[in-house]
Amino acid sequence: MSGGSGIAGLLLPALIFGLLGPKLAETENILAIFSYTFGSSYLLITPYLKSLAQRGHQLTVISSVSEMPHIEGVHHIRVPKLDMLMEELLDYDFDLKLSKWMEAQFVSEYFYNCSRYVLGDPGVQELLHNSSAQYSMVILEASHTDALYGFSQHFNAPLVGIAAYGSAWNIDFLVGNSAPSVYEPMSALGYSPGHSLMEKWHNLIFITEERLVERFIYLPDQIDLYKQYFPEASASIHDLRRRFSLILINQHFSMGRVRSNVPNIVEVAGMHLAEPTKPLDLELKLLLDEAEHGVIYFSMGLQVLDKWLPPGMQDTLLAAFAQLKQQVIWKSNNPALFNNSKNVYARSYFPQREILNHPNVKLFINHAGVLSTIEAVHYAVPQLCIPLYYDQFQNTKRMEQLGVARSLDYTDLTSDGIVMVIENMLLNASYKQNARDLSNRFHDQPMSAMETAIWWTEYILRHKGADHMRIAEQEMSLMQYYNVDVVSVLFGRIGLSAMIVIFLGWKLVALATRNLEYRFNVPMIR
Repeated sequence: MSGGSGIAGLLLPALIFGLLGPKLAETENILAIFSYTFGSSYLLITPYLKSLAQRGHQLTVISSVSEMPHIEGVHHIRVPKLDMLMEELLDYDFDLKLSKWMEAQFVSEYFYNCSRYVLGDPGVQELLHNSSAQYSMVILEASHTDALYGFSQHFNAPLVGIAAYGSAWNIDFLVGNSAPSVYEPMSALGYSPGHSLMEKWHNLIFITEERLVERFIYLPDQIDLYKQYFPEASASIHDLRRRFSLILINQHFSMGRVRSNVPNIVEVAGMHLAEPTKPLDLELKLLLDEAEHGVIYFSMGLQVLDKWLPPGMQDTLLAAFAQLKQQVIWKSNNPALFNNSKNVYARSYFPQREILNHPNVKLFINHAGVLSTIEAVHYAVPQLCIPLYYDQFQNTKRMEQLGVARSLDYTDLTSDGIVMVIENMLLNASYKQNARDLSNRFHDQPMSAMETAIWWTEYILRHKGADHMRIAEQEMSLMQYYNVDVVSVLFGRIGLSAMIVIFLGWKLVALATRNLEYRFNVPMIR
């Protein structure tokens, strides 16, 4: 083939793609604010921000120092106090048996400090006082750091939220997604979902309590911060909470969470899977390749420290693993404690996705965190879940209902009980088959999660906030939102009709009585 024809052969596909492929959105200035202190959340958003930068958008990212990696072409504003907050958390001794109100106080203080440290940071203050700074969009974590919504008001930019832990009633409220039949709590502490009438009443009371917690514990401190740092804002926090143009939620209906979503809620579970994986190191690869009876991978997530686990839990697990013929890979921040066992290999960090993708991995024992759950579904690995808090209980329940998981109660662990469950799951082929079927459903989407997230983000940019996507309830008064006006009219009409019928009936009875008295001249007994 000649040089000219070779060049033509390369140009023709490029020309066709340019004509038929999707048009690249005009590049825009985007402000992204993430006050996370946990690395797992940054695993979700980092590939998303990278993709936006690669599309040509000019990003300014406000984040922690150590957990958020540097992204080429992005202007980073680092907030060192977020890292200090993480260090304080690492020193904290968590009690898994907190009451709902104690838990709310702790969480409220944590998110108050997240917002306060971001807003008070010198680099952030310099940005806020820079009269030339202009942004076409503000992206942030959707819930709990409401004071940060003020950036949207300050820069007069549409607000896009990321719901890293999936959706709950508080996320639904932000976009007017009024579907109480599928509401779920923010925290599962004390929540017992069921189908009986009493259980439904219990659930209603539980979520009503959460609304009170948000209104009287979470919001007041955030409102104070908002007024302090955005004193000239014309909109209240309550107004801003109903102005989200888009919320990307880290879940997907194929994983057993079917919901009636409004258009500006978009499911993007697995968005973090766009980040490329790294090859296994030689030692770990040999261990996985040569495991004659397969491998069990055990990890309670990136941020759960061993000292936060219930007393005796690790010893019980170690005693159980010693009875197995499978090789166990254990992620622990104290690996030296477990490497003496003949079939346990421990490190403080493992490349989780690469391990789950290995054909020798038979079972994933985990805490049912949302990213671990998604990765297990992606790689079709059955799960044994030991949930500890928040969304982990709901994630576990869904995986059990789909037939890909079993669960253990962390308050009632025995080595023999653990061995029995593990052996049952390994011998029962249905768990692996169900995991394959679920993985196939999860992958059967018109676009990848990342492509979906980027397309809808740029849709909001193209349509200047896309107000037409927001349900009309967003602009309604409180009376309208809860249909009080409709209920009042309905029951008002019914009540008036009933009163008229009763009055006419009473008059007819009275008239009939008088007629009888007149006809027979006998007083009727009253």
